Amino acid sequence: MRQNLGLTAAWSFAIIMVLLAVIGAIRAFSVVPYWDMWGGTLGFYIATALDGNSAAWWAQHNEHRIVLSRLLFWLDYALFGGTSVFLIIMNFVIVGLAVLTFYRIVRQRMRDVSGGNQSADVTTWAAMAFLVAWLYHWMQWENLAWGFQSQFFLAQLLPLVALYLLSGARQAGAAGRNRFVLACITGFACIGTMANGVIALPLMTLYALLTRFPWQRSLTLALLSLLALSLYFYGYSSPGNHGSILETFLRQPDDLVYYVLLYLGTPFYFLTGGDVGMRLAAISTAVMAALTVYALVKSLRSPTQNLLTLALVFYIAYIAGTALGTGGGRLVFGVEQAASNRYTTPALMAWAALLALFLPALERGWRQYRPVALFAIACLGAAMLWRQTLALQPQQQVVFNREVAVLALELRVRDEQQINSVYVMDQGLFNTVAVASEYNIGIFDRFPWRDLAPQLGNIVRAREAASCQGHIDQVSAIDGDNNYLRVDGWLFSNTEDRTPQLIQIRNPIGEIAGFALTGQPRPDVAEAVDDDAERSGFRGYIRREYSQPQMTLSGVDVDCALQVDIPATLLE
Repeated sequence: MRQNLGLTAAWSFAIIMVLLAVIGAIRAFSVVPYWDMWGGTLGFYIATALDGNSAAWWAQHNEHRIVLSRLLFWLDYALFGGTSVFLIIMNFVIVGLAVLTFYRIVRQRMRDVSGGNQSADVTTWAAMAFLVAWLYHWMQWENLAWGFQSQFFLAQLLPLVALYLLSGARQAGAAGRNRFVLACITGFACIGTMANGVIALPLMTLYALLTRFPWQRSLTLALLSLLALSLYFYGYSSPGNHGSILETFLRQPDDLVYYVLLYLGTPFYFLTGGDVGMRLAAISTAVMAALTVYALVKSLRSPTQNLLTLALVFYIAYIAGTALGTGGGRLVFGVEQAASNRYTTPALMAWAALLALFLPALERGWRQYRPVALFAIACLGAAMLWRQTLALQPQQQVVFNREVAVLALELRVRDEQQINSVYVMDQGLFNTVAVASEYNIGIFDRFPWRDLAPQLGNIVRAREAASCQGHIDQVSAIDGDNNYLRVDGWLFSNTEDRTPQLIQIRNPIGEIAGFALTGQPRPDVAEAVDDDAERSGFRGYIRREYSQPQMTLSGVDVDCALQVDIPATLLE
């Protein structure tokens, strides 16, 4: 009975953690491409679908060749309109596949040690409840909630799967042969995830040698390693703004070591924060290293009897190599860069592997020191849940800023401050937008952005419409673009009890002078006017050549209009 209650509590905790992560992803969701997505997804799709550039599949993205993620990007645009919904769902699915892989590893680990008794199954399910909560933690929100980041999950999942398959591929016969073939395929696929994937096959080769695989299989892995490395680095060019591992090691060895310690300990940094979190991250990584070396030395005494144990050790070594490679290239941006949210994904996977590695020992410790263990688990769980509630933070302003940035891009307004909320404003970005807008690709085929630029200057016949409530709060010039004015305010329809999403701005003769988008949180308007006016704030752009002292704000998707005044001094 007590075991059942414990498992129920553990899985309730896990489900709550996953639900909070899902809520966080929904709150942060935007159909707007963000940062690398402008070139990496939209630009990639234009290159392959419109230009027929097949080389774009293998082209570098920084130091990476993200072939597998590009397949997902292509599917998102070809089948789902480039909304990123599919991509974010796939992020959660890939984490789920990691959970499933760890389930098979943990179950095998416990059954090998216990002989298949019932207590091993209880420990397995308890550990899996923790791992579900751990691997779906919101500290990695930059990866979970961003459609571009599937490669971060794939780059950790595929080597784990490859090593797990390889651990069961030593024996002769069809079963061993099939697992070996699958391990080779998975290991080779690692080079299509991120740059760290190139070390997967060399590590698998070393694993095969240490565990005394048949020489034919060890040779096969060695040849595959050479092929993968040659293929990956053929035509490779190092990113100009990154350092090199050798140069960084020679010039800043202490900083590089600290970077790796911080990188692998990021989960504990984000669970505590501040200077204490930094120190705890470094200490925890040192503990991980000591435990991993201990497991390695112990297992090498009889390597053929510790195949799965060594697979987990080599996987942790893979993540450590990832941290070292990242530090070698990115230490130029500062040691603190190691404590980035996106780097928690490989660190979380490494700690999950360490848990699987020492789970039998932890089970024995649980039996001997149950009160202490229960207290430690409760403290860790409380910290995890506390940090997971950050997923509940409102993201409306962030989403609104990104949507207005796309409006600026569609209208070709060089509002650098606004556009920088989605990407650095440059001509390359405008070139990509011009093609996407012309061919109605992705977000430029969706309301409210589709075909807005060609409407400017068109004359619209005035029609009767209900009166909106609203106000112009600010009209301002735009640094770097004298052709447009930026306009901020709020608009709400009492008749329909809702806010229009798209606002058309017309001058007295009916010329369309600009557009604005609503969605900005306005709690002041909600309190004074209507609860449904919570997101009635808008921002938009008026083209100067069509502007007049008196303009009309007209809802496009909600039939209401409001006449407003524009300061004459700004129209000059």
